[in-house]
Amino acid sequence: MLLFIGTASSAQEKKSVEDTTLQFLTPKKGLLEKLVKSITNNNPVPEDTAIVTINNITPFALYRGAIIRSVNIVNVRFGESVNDTAIKKKNLFDEIGNSIHRKTRKTFINNNLFFKAGEELSPYLVADNERFLREQPYLQDARIQITGISPNNDSVDLTVFYKDVFSISGSGDAGSGNSIYAEVQDENFMGDGQRVKIENLYDLNRRNRYAFGMEYVRRNIAHTFANITVGYQGNAPAFNSGRREETTVYSSLDLPLVSPYALWTGSFNAALHYTTNQYISDSLYNANFRYRYASYDLWAGYNISARRLLHETTSRKPKDFVALRLVKNDFLEIPNIYETQYNFQYANLVSVLGAFTRFKQDYYRTNFIYGFGRNEDIPSGYNVSALAGWTNKQGYTRPYAGFDLQKYVVTPKQAFFNYELKFGGYFNDGNFQDISFLASLESFSRLRRLGNSRWLVRHFINGSFTQQINTFLNEPLRVNSTFGIPSFNNIIGYNGSSRATGSCESVFYNTWKFFGFSFAPFAFGNVSYLKPIGQGFSYGDVYTAWGGGVRTRNENLVFGTIELRIQYFPRTTVGMSPWNIGIQSNLQFKYNSQYIKKPDFVTVN
Repeated sequence: MLLFIGTASSAQEKKSVEDTTLQFLTPKKGLLEKLVKSITNNNPVPEDTAIVTINNITPFALYRGAIIRSVNIVNVRFGESVNDTAIKKKNLFDEIGNSIHRKTRKTFINNNLFFKAGEELSPYLVADNERFLREQPYLQDARIQITGISPNNDSVDLTVFYKDVFSISGSGDAGSGNSIYAEVQDENFMGDGQRVKIENLYDLNRRNRYAFGMEYVRRNIAHTFANITVGYQGNAPAFNSGRREETTVYSSLDLPLVSPYALWTGSFNAALHYTTNQYISDSLYNANFRYRYASYDLWAGYNISARRLLHETTSRKPKDFVALRLVKNDFLEIPNIYETQYNFQYANLVSVLGAFTRFKQDYYRTNFIYGFGRNEDIPSGYNVSALAGWTNKQGYTRPYAGFDLQKYVVTPKQAFFNYELKFGGYFNDGNFQDISFLASLESFSRLRRLGNSRWLVRHFINGSFTQQINTFLNEPLRVNSTFGIPSFNNIIGYNGSSRATGSCESVFYNTWKFFGFSFAPFAFGNVSYLKPIGQGFSYGDVYTAWGGGVRTRNENLVFGTIELRIQYFPRTTVGMSPWNIGIQSNLQFKYNSQYIKKPDFVTVN
């Protein structure tokens, strides 16, 4: 694999090229010149923020037990940094954004704090709160800093710096020319963290050409940290065909575990999904694609150690947690061909699953993982769970037992490793069934500078091994999986029982901007082995994907990160091209991790 990195010319040559470009683009003085300069502003990322990995509690550790005299909340405007508000590099787009953007209300930020004036400072609680703020989708970044100290260090002032994202966004898809899809959403409606989304579809090939959807999310209801979601979608892709003919009505109430010292967490989700024939003949639709089902998912967990360890002083102590989950999927209509034969996609399910979990977790603040210099949090610690329960799947009643271990490691050299081991199975009629085993590794290297250049690089290496034994009711293994090659087409009729996958990716980040855009070229390779059920390992098949691309973002504009990805598949399946070129904008831009997950069966695809 060849990784291409453009080399920089001399400073004099670059200045000459930029001057010539600006002269070409700005033939007249005035607003046009200001506009072009604002787009082409090549502000470098400050040197001291480029390569940093620090434990989140370090800035607060010396002031443990000090009284919080005051809490100030400061909105950081576009063109400024939460790390150092003295650095102001605004341009015309920043000024426009600051003038039209509806800022998050300070009272709403205050309602998202775990502490208040007059309380003792807990370094762990403040660090957890800083990370919680950074996780909010309506904030680009957040920091909590000590900005005042008494002469004898027994009291401090805290300042919460928060920076919004431009919350209004939209997307569209012209499809094949016969359909138009468009959506618009505000992630921070009225400045208090509400999300409002509206989507529209007009398709000349549909029987009902117009369809719409809407969603409303209310976050942190009455300072409880609970969130409520209600929605309707009349153009959802059907899970069995991908055609936009599913209607979904849904609602949810969730209470996240915002801190390891919170007592309760859980959620309740209810949804109705059904298809209506929009594209094909009624006979074909009824035979192969029709479905209607209701789904319910309720779980609650209690943090046994929360109160006892709230004021731990030396280091994080392990926390114990118990949880119970109830799930029901009830299919009211299914395709005619599956009324007399089993298909895991249309299986009715009732399950009760309990878990006992012990976890210990810290977080480190770093950057240049998914973002282009903003603060990002990575975990360090472990999470181990023992699970047991009961299921009734399509009339088969079976007890279940499982084990889940996850360990996060941040090395002294600032590399990151995430090890995961999962095991689970059922017992029925004197036999073990649907036994699943998954071992996986996710890692990325320390952020390094390439010589004296403005380029930084990280290397990502992931691997997994999955094994199923005595598959009975569960979905078999496949290649196009999170633990395989996600972009590969599904191989119809290929049911796997063993899978091994390895992948690597090198990402190059620039600390300067070209015409206002930050660029991160990347190159990758994926290899996945899949063995069919009942066959020896020599009968397995190997599939690969190789390629590269570039991710880009202009912080002066409202658009999110955009990725151009070029992939080559040496081996393909029916209807699949060896080359795939795609552009997507809905990219993950924050590292996701949770203290606690709801009890679940082993997920292998």
